[in-house]
Amino acid sequence: MLGPATSKNLVITRAGPKSLHARWLTPDDRRDFDLLVASFDPNSRPIDAPGTFHRFIPGTKVQGWRATLSDNHDFIAQYDYVALIDDDIDTDADSLSRLFALGTAEGFTIFQPSLTWDSYFTYAGTVRNPLFAFRTVNYIEMMAPFFAARALHQVAPLFDYGWESGIDLVWGSALPPEDRRFAIIDAIPIRHTRPVGALKEANGFINRSYESDIDAALGHFTMPWPSLVASSGVTAAGARVGRWGLAWRVLALLPLAVRSPTGGAVRRIFDHIRHQWLRRPPYAEDVRGLLARDAAGRLR
Repeated sequence: MLGPATSKNLVITRAGPKSLHARWLTPDDRRDFDLLVASFDPNSRPIDAPGTFHRFIPGTKVQGWRATLSDNHDFIAQYDYVALIDDDIDTDADSLSRLFALGTAEGFTIFQPSLTWDSYFTYAGTVRNPLFAFRTVNYIEMMAPFFAARALHQVAPLFDYGWESGIDLVWGSALPPEDRRFAIIDAIPIRHTRPVGALKEANGFINRSYESDIDAALGHFTMPWPSLVASSGVTAAGARVGRWGLAWRVLALLPLAVRSPTGGAVRRIFDHIRHQWLRRPPYAEDVRGLLARDAAGRLR
C-alpha cells in the first residue's frame, strides 16, 4: 500500500508534464485532502509534502484511471470521498477542501465544481450559474468528479470497458435511485485551462473519436443521451427551488456567450437552456444488471 491516509478525502490526478496539480496544495493550512499523482510523465517526481503520494502509470486517461483504481484498491479504500481531477484544472487547496466539506454535509454521492466563465467547457450546464449555490442534476462530467466511496465502487466497473469517453454519461444510471444525489457546485468554481480535446491523441483517440466511444457506451447499455438537466437547486441566497425556479434562472448564462473562450459557446448555451426547459432527467435502469453480468463474464 502507498501509505496511511492523513485525511478522509483523496484527490487523484492523471498528471502529464504540464500538470497544474502542485497549485492544488496551497494554501497548505486550508488543505483537508490527500493527493495521489498517477503520472503518465516518466520524468515526473514526487512532491515532498505530507499526504501526497506518487505512482508512474503510463497509458491513456481512462485506462490509467482503471489501473490506478484497481492497483491501489486498499489505499483508496481508506477514504470517504475520492475526486478524479484532470491535470489542466486550475484551483487551490481551499476550494477543493470546501468542495469535499459541502459534498459531505449535503450527502452528495457524485458531484463536481462548476467551471469559471473563462473556462473551456463542453456542456454549458457545467458552467457556474451565479444565481445558485448548487444545482442537483442527473449528469456529472468526467473532468473533475467527486465520488462518495460507495458510489466510486459502483461505477468502477465502467472503467473496464476500454472506452475513453462516454462512461460519465452512464455512471448516473449505475447507481440505484436512492443513491442518485448528484450536484454541480456553483458556489465553488474551478478553471479548465485547455480546450476540450487538446490532448485527444494522448488520451487514446487514434483511429477513433470521442463520438465513437460515446456511441459504443450508450449502445451497449441501450441508453438515450442523458442531457444535463437540473431538477432542483439552492440559490446563492439560500432558497431551495424546483424546476420552475430553475427555468428562469438558467437565463443568467446568456452573457457567457460573449465572455467564453469556448468555440460554439452560443449554441451550447442555448442547447442547455432548451434542455432545462423541455427535458426530464433520463436514467437507464438496466445498467446495473448489465454491469453485473459483464463483470461476471470477465471473471470466467
